[in-house]
Amino acid sequence: MKYKFRLAFASLITGLFAALVFTACNSVPSAASDEEVAALEAQVAELDKAFNVDARKYVSAYFDLAKAYQSRGEKDKAYQTVTKGLRLDSLNLDMQYKAAEYEVEKGDYDLAYPRLNAVIAKSDDKKLVAAARSLLGKIPQEYLQEAAGLEVSPMYNKKLLLAFYPGVEDVYKKALARRIEDEFKISVECLDLDIEESTKNSRDSYEEFLSETMENLITGNSPEAVANTLAYLGIAFDDLEDRETKEFFVKSVFLSSGYTQEDWDTLAAQYELQYDGNELMLQLMENCSLEKDCLGVLGVTTKDIYSGSPNNNFLFGLSSESLAVMSLNRFAKGEKDRALVTKRAVMQAFSSAGYIIGIPRCSTPLCARAYPNSLAEQDEKNDVLCHDCIHSLNEVYASLK
Repeated sequence: MKYKFRLAFASLITGLFAALVFTACNSVPSAASDEEVAALEAQVAELDKAFNVDARKYVSAYFDLAKAYQSRGEKDKAYQTVTKGLRLDSLNLDMQYKAAEYEVEKGDYDLAYPRLNAVIAKSDDKKLVAAARSLLGKIPQEYLQEAAGLEVSPMYNKKLLLAFYPGVEDVYKKALARRIEDEFKISVECLDLDIEESTKNSRDSYEEFLSETMENLITGNSPEAVANTLAYLGIAFDDLEDRETKEFFVKSVFLSSGYTQEDWDTLAAQYELQYDGNELMLQLMENCSLEKDCLGVLGVTTKDIYSGSPNNNFLFGLSSESLAVMSLNRFAKGEKDRALVTKRAVMQAFSSAGYIIGIPRCSTPLCARAYPNSLAEQDEKNDVLCHDCIHSLNEVYASLK
């Protein structure tokens, strides 16, 4: 729920938060020039280095560059670029269709098939759905029969270590271990950590929220309006340095804007102490010994995590080579349906396990490992691996034998 509130005491209506607007690159015309392509390539090169959450904001650059390559007849480059974009925004169904077109042409039916099915199932564009059905009809029946039997080749002589921080309920421990074993066909060992999450580089997001909101209220209104409001509340300007006074000021303005105490409680509950995912992975590395047959460690916490960057709000999970950490916090907060929380957690565990094992990010829509930019996108997905991820797993497993 989003809230906007104002300094009602001063009878002055102003916007609280400044809108952050990104002007996406315009669609590239046919026969894109060298200069246009070079500019887009430079932008995409920077996005390649960016964190997923940050890059997602500008994902249109990948699609614009793909269109530019396509206009010049560079199909391979166009496909590689659109796939990168789909790894950040798998629910862009127009681009999923474009990728599937190339894949059908090349005979990569295992990649095209789930894309086209997702377009047909999810798109409201009748023309796009019709085109997807037509393209689906070009996939040979023998492939469809083969695809129905596609499965992960067992690799139970390798294992993944699931390390649970205190507070993770048994129902989630058992579900994660069982589903990873079933889907990835590897052994899973569970470890209950006897240490609390490292608070190094943690941040108090509630304090940040109060400070940022107060600053916006003060700078977004006239000095007279601010002075009148402070006088009404019996607060001196210098008192706003104190956390409790800051909270009283922001909360009073919020309630005066027509919201209820329940609304405030809901808003405030979104902010809490956040833990640096990188520090948690270092902690896992120091406290978990890896045996020769262990592919890596996935830590599970109930605490809210972020990337360590001040620009990052929160994360469902973070990974680095053979280490990963995931949080149940956003999946469970305010949700009474345990089956839904479990599904969300399982899909994140699949994503993290895939990174540890060494398969690439997934660009297939609705796959459990497709990147979600929000809880709503997480809930859109299916809690199973797509054909592309299964193929990738089998390739990695073959290299381990």
